[in-house]
Amino acid sequence: MREFGSEFPSIVLSDGYFDSLKRLGHCTFLRSGREALAFAAKNCISEISVVLLPAYCCWSMSAPFERMGWQVIFYRLMPDLSADLDYLENLLRKYHPGAVLTMNYFGIAPTDSTVALVKSICPTCYVIEDFSHCTFSLLTIYNPNVDFYVSSIRKSIGVCDGAVVESSQQTDLRFVQEADVDFAILRQQAQWNKEKYRYTQGSDQKQAFRQHLSDAEEHLNQFHTIHAISPTAMQMLATISRSQIAFARQTNLEHLLACLEGLQHIVLLPHMSRALSGVPFSLPVLTRRRDEMQYQLAQYGLYAAVLWPISQEAQNVCPVSARMSEEMLSLPIDQRFDYDDIEEIGNIIIQVVTKLYA
Repeated sequence: MREFGSEFPSIVLSDGYFDSLKRLGHCTFLRSGREALAFAAKNCISEISVVLLPAYCCWSMSAPFERMGWQVIFYRLMPDLSADLDYLENLLRKYHPGAVLTMNYFGIAPTDSTVALVKSICPTCYVIEDFSHCTFSLLTIYNPNVDFYVSSIRKSIGVCDGAVVESSQQTDLRFVQEADVDFAILRQQAQWNKEKYRYTQGSDQKQAFRQHLSDAEEHLNQFHTIHAISPTAMQMLATISRSQIAFARQTNLEHLLACLEGLQHIVLLPHMSRALSGVPFSLPVLTRRRDEMQYQLAQYGLYAAVLWPISQEAQNVCPVSARMSEEMLSLPIDQRFDYDDIEEIGNIIIQVVTKLYA
């Protein structure tokens, strides 16, 4: 039962999480995740412009390297989304790459063994880890053998723009131009209209925020330079409480898992419980009729993202990644939602799946 009135919950003050990352090394805040990857790549001083990427990666992860002239080679993943170490070893010995990208997907695929393998075979190879799915867990998962940690912040919290690069080595800030204020304004306008839509359910606000988001993404897709994060976004980051976000996401993930327990036609990824030890990103599930399910969920106002469509080349390399691209939905469990919201999300999913597979 929903409760209304009574006392206000506490306003949770910032615990300085993003400031705390600076004690790990050199911290650089940029406009977007793809520019953060480009910044890391530019700081990789190597004569070999070959990078190994996990096959399960979106265009935004490969494009920064491709646009800088790197040759992209995909490596396979195991069913739990960890690297196929035998396959990766063969690539390391064949190409002696300048860089390898790793990723702890959804907080369930630790990369320590992958990093150790890379450094044992190619000691001078740079390791870049995308920790966008573990944005609030870096102090826990941090591995000093990773040369660059990169995360798109705006995937996890409502900042108008933002990404972070953490490196143990000094980085060259000459690659970074001043903040793109126009992009930040577009995103902020979109977010403000979405906030108004929450209260009014007005079609004008919905149309406005969707148009602004579309304009902002089109603006970002034209990236040719690396921009600093906007001052507005930095002010937003200063208000964040990592502990509050962690509690909400852990509790919501555990709750939604309980709601969906035993539900047929929905497949969980292996070791999903590992995410509970950190700050979960979302609940990824596999279902054969993914596109139909995504559409039906949207009719109930539940928007589950597809992460991600991947290239045919990547699909050919890795059957696991191909299946993720074809069957995976990302169910929201983040800090925007409370107990009753998760109950409703669970009920909508059960209703849709029951009808879809009847």
